[in-house]
Amino acid sequence: MKARAWNPLDFDDPVIAPALTVLEALQRENVGDVVRYRIPADFGPYDEALADEIIELQQRVLDTFRKLVPPEAHLAVVDPEDHHPPLLFHHHVRFEEGLSRERLWGYKHYVMPAWWVGLLPDGDSWCFVGPGFSWEARYSVSGPSEIIIRGSRLISALDLPSIRLLRRFEQISLR
Repeated sequence: MKARAWNPLDFDDPVIAPALTVLEALQRENVGDVVRYRIPADFGPYDEALADEIIELQQRVLDTFRKLVPPEAHLAVVDPEDHHPPLLFHHHVRFEEGLSRERLWGYKHYVMPAWWVGLLPDGDSWCFVGPGFSWEARYSVSGPSEIIIRGSRLISALDLPSIRLLRRFEQISLR
């Protein structure tokens, strides 16, 4: 049977417990290991004018996940508000090769996107949790949405200033 990149879990699946512990520990850690970006209210993760920048961001983050987490491991993808069941993301499974630009970029009513849940907030919040790091796409109804990157390994490996899409967002100072 061919491995799948995205594997749904039940809400109470014990496989997700270690990731939740990692996420809680990261959220308590030193401010220096966190980078936050405020996303403008008029930003849409399906804006065709930004499709190339969105795909670049997704590819850079995916490449970094693959670099930091061994092939036999996985990332946990959790909804911090518990509206959606968690997922296991087997990031080394090639789900993006040979896909159309539309599937890599975002949602179309008639096309299932390659990214089951996004790295950018699109109406839901999601946290991708690895060993000692997390990428959080926080959606807010009442205020600005955010991207929160936790863990020095992930922050240094991403080279955040070079990602074009992130330059459009306001970096929030935590000091």
